[in-house]
Amino acid sequence: MGFMKNMFAALEAEVTKTLNTGEDTSTKTSNAPPTRWERAVVALNSIIVQVTKVDPDGVDLVCFGSDESPDWYRNLKNTKGLEAMVNDKQPSGPCHMGAAMSECIQEAMENKDMTKRPVAMLVLTAGKPDDADDLNDALMSAVGTLAESYEKCPLSITFVQIGDDSDAEEYMTFLDNAVQAESAASGEMFDLVDSIKDEDIRAAMGEIKGTTTSGKSGALIGAIAGAALGVGGMYIVNQHQAKKRTEGWSGSWKVTYEGEEVTTLTVTDDQAGGLTIDGFPSGDPATGSYTPEDQVEEDGFVISFVDPSGDWNVEGTVEDEHAIVWSDGTRWDEIPPEGGSFGSYAAAGLGGAAAAGATGYLMNKKFFNKAGKKDQCDYIIVMDRSAKMAVIDTGVGN
Repeated sequence: MGFMKNMFAALEAEVTKTLNTGEDTSTKTSNAPPTRWERAVVALNSIIVQVTKVDPDGVDLVCFGSDESPDWYRNLKNTKGLEAMVNDKQPSGPCHMGAAMSECIQEAMENKDMTKRPVAMLVLTAGKPDDADDLNDALMSAVGTLAESYEKCPLSITFVQIGDDSDAEEYMTFLDNAVQAESAASGEMFDLVDSIKDEDIRAAMGEIKGTTTSGKSGALIGAIAGAALGVGGMYIVNQHQAKKRTEGWSGSWKVTYEGEEVTTLTVTDDQAGGLTIDGFPSGDPATGSYTPEDQVEEDGFVISFVDPSGDWNVEGTVEDEHAIVWSDGTRWDEIPPEGGSFGSYAAAGLGGAAAAGATGYLMNKKFFNKAGKKDQCDYIIVMDRSAKMAVIDTGVGN
C-alpha cells in the first residue's frame, strides 16, 4: 500500500501558495485570509477528485456570476489545470442563480437520459441569490415536471453555503422544505432540494477531529473542509490525518482508462522515493518517483512516472490510500492481497465519523450520499462566481 499524499496537506498547501504568491486568484497580501471563492476552489478540487471515481464520463462544472451567461466546463476527469481554468474570471457582479440553475436543469432534462443515469447537482454558493424569485420558480417548475413523468425522482440538487451570511442560512432552510411535488405515477413525494449550511460543515469537522477518518466518506467530508473552515481549520484536521502513514507504494495496481481495464501493474518501491513499474502493455518497464517523507512538509508531495516510451512525464494525484489518477487520463486502483479487503480497512477507520451525528447528517445529503454509495449518476457542480464570493468571513482563515 502506498505512502499516501495527505489530502488535507495538499489542500492547505494550495491555498497557502495562493495567498503567499498571489498566483491565479489573489492580489491580497500574504497574511490575508482566503475569500469564500478561494475556499470554494479548494473544495471544488477535492470534490471532483472524489466524484470522478464514480462518474467515469467526467463531472460537468458550471460557473456563474456577473451578468454574463454561465461558463460550462464539461466532462472533467481530473483536476489538472482546474484552478487556472475557473480563475480565468474573478468573482464579480450580482448572483443570478435562477438563470444559471434554469440552464442546468434544462441541460439535465433535455440532454441527459435520466431513466438510465440520474443527475446529481451540487451548488456552492455564498448566499441568497439576487434573483431568488426566479430560482424558486425554476426549482418548482422542475420538480413539478419531474413528478408528472417519473415514479422516482431522477434529479437531486444539494446547495452548500460558503460563508456565514444569516440570510443565506434562512434561504437554505426555505429551499430545503419548499421544493416538493407528488409523483402522479407512484404517489411518492419528490423532494428535489436539500442544503448544507455553514454550521453543518463546522459541526461535522468538529467530529472528524476526534476520529481516524479514512476512505471515501472521510475524503468527501474533507473535500468541503476548506470551504467551511479556511486554511486554519483544515490545518487542525491535517494534523490529525498526518498521523496515518503507510509503508510504500509496492503492490499490484489495476489500471483503467475511461472505466475500461487496461492492464495490471506491479510496483516496487525502494522506500527512498524511487519506483520501478512493470506490466505495461508494451512490455517495457517504467521508472517513477515520489517525494520522500522527510521532504513532504517542505516541498509538498509529488508522485510521477516516466512513460515507458520515455516521451513524457506523467503526474499523479493521490485520491486516497489505494487510488491514483494520472495526467494521461488513467486511473490506478490497488489490488488487495489475496484474502484481504481494503473495504474493511476503510470501514475500521471510518468507525467514529460514520456513526457521528453531524458527519452522518452531512453524508446523508443527496449529492454526497450518492457519491459515497458510488451511485451511477451524472454529476454536475455549479459554482457561484458573484461578488458575494469575494467576501472574507470574520473568524475564518489562519
